[in-house]
Amino acid sequence: MVSSRLGRLLRFWPAAAVLATYFAMAVGAASTECVTFDEMAHLTAGYTYWAYDDYRIHPENGNWPQRWAALPVVMGDFRFPPLDQPGWTMSNMYVMGDQFFYMSGNDPAAMLSRGRAMIALLGVALGALVFAWARRLISPTAAWLSLLLFAFSPSLLAHGALVTSDMAAALLFTAAAGAMWVALHRLTPWTLAGSAVLVAGTFLTKFSGPILLFVGVAMALVRLAGARPLILEWRAARIEYAGRIKQVGVIACVVLAYALVAWALMWASYGFRYSAFAAATTGHETFMAPLTNAPGLTTTLVQAAQEYRLLPEAYLYGFANTMQYAAGRAAFLNGEFSINGWWWFFPYSFLVKTTLPALLIGLIAIAGFIAQLRTGQTEVTWWRRMAAGLYAGTPLLALLGVYWLFVLTSHLNIGHRHLLPIYPALCILAGGAAFWIEPLVLPWFERWAPVRGHTGKQRRKEQVRTASVRLTPRWAKAAGAATLVLLAWHAVESIRISPHYLAYFNQLAGGPSRGYRHLVDSSLDWGQDLPGLKQWLDQQGLQPPPAGTPVYLSYFGTARPEFYGIEARQLAGFVDRRPRQPLEPLAGGVYCVSATILNEIGYTFWLPGTEVLYQRLLATVAAFDRTAGDTQARQALLQRTGEEFWWRTFLQFDQMRMGRLAAFLRQREPNAQVGFSILVYRLTDQEVNAAIYGPAPKS
Repeated sequence: MVSSRLGRLLRFWPAAAVLATYFAMAVGAASTECVTFDEMAHLTAGYTYWAYDDYRIHPENGNWPQRWAALPVVMGDFRFPPLDQPGWTMSNMYVMGDQFFYMSGNDPAAMLSRGRAMIALLGVALGALVFAWARRLISPTAAWLSLLLFAFSPSLLAHGALVTSDMAAALLFTAAAGAMWVALHRLTPWTLAGSAVLVAGTFLTKFSGPILLFVGVAMALVRLAGARPLILEWRAARIEYAGRIKQVGVIACVVLAYALVAWALMWASYGFRYSAFAAATTGHETFMAPLTNAPGLTTTLVQAAQEYRLLPEAYLYGFANTMQYAAGRAAFLNGEFSINGWWWFFPYSFLVKTTLPALLIGLIAIAGFIAQLRTGQTEVTWWRRMAAGLYAGTPLLALLGVYWLFVLTSHLNIGHRHLLPIYPALCILAGGAAFWIEPLVLPWFERWAPVRGHTGKQRRKEQVRTASVRLTPRWAKAAGAATLVLLAWHAVESIRISPHYLAYFNQLAGGPSRGYRHLVDSSLDWGQDLPGLKQWLDQQGLQPPPAGTPVYLSYFGTARPEFYGIEARQLAGFVDRRPRQPLEPLAGGVYCVSATILNEIGYTFWLPGTEVLYQRLLATVAAFDRTAGDTQARQALLQRTGEEFWWRTFLQFDQMRMGRLAAFLRQREPNAQVGFSILVYRLTDQEVNAAIYGPAPKS
């Protein structure tokens, strides 16, 4: 018994080695990056959930992944900033996160490495699920093909070790869909409880979790149309329900059980307390972003749930906040800026952010499925074989179909990462391309690792015989060889872009160096490349900045440039931590601009339609500057307008000046790129003056 178990274990050690490689690649790449934009909020929030049983910080991005990532940080010797401050009372995740990371004597790299390793473990679990599912659904060869597609996917590596909810969502969406499909066929206490927990976990990981309800409806309809018996097992009892009406009744009971488990786990995850605020309360606590309460179904449901306290306050706020921002948010695509987004944003991002060989392997898998229908059992009609194949793949196809329907109508076009939940299903289905590979590898595998036992040998011989039949046409051999070449190409693409997986763009987009022309934000620039910028500046002899060559930085992110030793004059960005100070004129020098500032935030700062306002602010600032040498005139000006007026004016003009400069820079190529996300421009005094004071540039 022990030897047989050991033998089964040893059969999977190569898969474990691939998953270990994936873990090392994801964690290793992340270790070269500073904290990305959302990671600070996720890790800070998760810490407060454990340490204070308080849920005010960042409740809109998943309780479970935040808790999971922060668990080793809470267990470590790290200090949290004092709670008796406005940042805590106002639930400001940027203020509290900044203090937690950089102002409390903690080691940000140590905190990040712990949290990132936890997320990478979720990626390993997801890879194992992909391998096991493809093996069961298609074949062992397909399992290897699917696993290698997964392990070397730039997108899955990019987010595989970042402290966000994206990898957890990909795991739980995939696992929950599969578990629900199992429960729809064989209902036991284990399948019911397991699938219910996974469904609840999806809701507690992403507020896109309700998509899973529609996936379940689609699977249930297919299940009922299939007219197969539903088996109910309880202890020694076994009941088969063949009639559709009885099956509907059983499924309704399953849905009720799911709802009860999800409801209970939501309350448990928020400390069985309605109020989100527990620690250092003053009676004036508020969430960071106020809700609009605009008329609509979401507002009505949330208000009803709040009135009757059906769900925890933090969960309701997080859901309402997510729905509010999903209605419209600044986005960039192929040189265009929009608040409402584009229906083709996600199809396009999928097309340019997925490796070309992976896309081609997907097409070969479809061809393999069609070819298999022609070479299968002759006593079964091809359409019955097709129906059986589609039925077996129902949870994957339902997840893909329903998820795509939702993202095509989404206005939240801020990142390709929102497609991560479909990648595991695509990897599994792409394993169908193994149809062409097996005739090439099975004969060799028979010689290398012959199976024992009469049944095993007969099964292997049948596989080899069937495979040899497939190879009759020469183009079939070519398809198998092409699939292997494409798989190798896929791995090479991933290795070449390492460690800048987040910046991967395929050849259709012109490669990563042209990525900033197509997509930004979490699809390319999430504030991750400050360490790389420091290294580049050192190599160029720009640290400290030499006389006559000032260095300017407009950064999109939550990390502190000075923490990484970057000496640069910071310009307007998204998170502005600069102290109040009078405006300084810009001069020629080295301008380091995040791609997201250039192509997305820059549009929110300045558009050609706001040129009149810009010119008015320019004249106002000039009037202030003219009083620089006249103390009495300056005091009279401040008395007439108030000091606060000028601070607001300086801030608004500073942002619009950066937006106008960004519009000017968009018309030229950068002199260098750091990690493909920070663009470097060497500008003269004349070029800077033209951008700020000259005719309005094109947007």
